[in-house]
Amino acid sequence: MFASLLCLVFCGSALASAAPPPGLSEITIGLNPAENSELLEANGQRFSTYFSKQTGLTVKTFVASDYTALIEAMRAGRVDFAFLPPFSLVQAEKLSGAKLLLKAVRKGKDVFYSGIIVKEDRGLNKLEDLKGKSIAWVDPASTSGFIVPKASMLTKKKLDADKFFGKQTYAGSHDAVVLAVMNGTVDAGATWVNDSEGKDGAWHLYLKTPAELKKVRMVFVSDPIPNETMATTEKFFAKNPGVVERTVKAIREMGDSAEGKKVLQDLYGIDKMVPANAADYLPLREAARALGIN
Repeated sequence: MFASLLCLVFCGSALASAAPPPGLSEITIGLNPAENSELLEANGQRFSTYFSKQTGLTVKTFVASDYTALIEAMRAGRVDFAFLPPFSLVQAEKLSGAKLLLKAVRKGKDVFYSGIIVKEDRGLNKLEDLKGKSIAWVDPASTSGFIVPKASMLTKKKLDADKFFGKQTYAGSHDAVVLAVMNGTVDAGATWVNDSEGKDGAWHLYLKTPAELKKVRMVFVSDPIPNETMATTEKFFAKNPGVVERTVKAIREMGDSAEGKKVLQDLYGIDKMVPANAADYLPLREAARALGIN
């Protein structure tokens, strides 16, 4: 797909910055608000510093207030590349002319799941026990925090979330969902999980002690979801193919470097990014249709 990837040129020692590419010298990369914005901004700055060193490009980051704002920023040309959750990619293809470049890999897997979690002491053991209860979603455009679990309830369990739950709220981020469940603000919450057994989910990242982890139970899990993505726009690619090729090469090589891998892991828990195919994201298009989302 990118057979003519440009070689990185280093000056002096291995720590020197790469030579800047001809033409465009600055890019903006959009970050999706999956977690606390202050932490994301700090990790985004470390990403920018590392990426600039490898490519010679000046890199700015844009932390979106929500998923829709990130898609709009792509449409308006305020960001050149973006880390997009799967459903946001599907929406951005339609609304912003997004062009899929890469997908994330974690622990050897290029898929993840959505799980609905509860606090262990609530006496809630299965999804059906949540009838009339309250749930926290992440955001109306969140893949694992809204779109997939809501669609899965409908297609797998024949349960309409709007009629099934007594109250629905949006927490705004995955860490906020976990905290809302732990604090008893809601009965349940929807978030990401890296396996179908619930052994490696968002709560394992945001809760710090074994005692806290024992208080969380997963009562529902979705089918596999293709991992989040890195995308640009068709318009930006047409004008700056060399910059796109250079960016793709640099991000792919981050997974081969201990320092680069650490930057990716701090940013979104990613081990590496690999080439992606738009057909991989058909399940998200089907989920959107199930919910009547155009």
